[in-house]
Amino acid sequence: MISDTYNSIKSWLNSHNLLDDYILQFRKWVEVKNTKSNRYIVIVPAGGGNASEAITRDYFRIVIISAINDSDVVAVNDKADEIRQFMLDDFESNNVISMSPVGGITQANTEEGRFIFEFTAQMIISR
Repeated sequence: MISDTYNSIKSWLNSHNLLDDYILQFRKWVEVKNTKSNRYIVIVPAGGGNASEAITRDYFRIVIISAINDSDVVAVNDKADEIRQFMLDDFESNNVISMSPVGGITQANTEEGRFIFEFTAQMIISR
């Protein structure tokens, strides 16, 4: 079951057409069978505020993962930058009150040939 917080993030991503053909996952990345040519966006908790508050002030890692041996890794990096920029420019949607990227985008690679771009953001979401 997806929590209200994750549903708010999903709605925000959808409202800005940021998912494209990406597979969206929450909490951890799980390779779906037969998706070597697919890209992923994963929202991972990274600490935060008091769960009993009416407003969550949580940190999340936004992880954008390329397809295996992706021929357009620049587009995946651009997707990470696009999401980060929308957080700065147009974050309000439904229950989302604020989104603030913390730091820049980092890159890693998997042994299977996927590129991973990620950044951390603080999100304030009304429950």
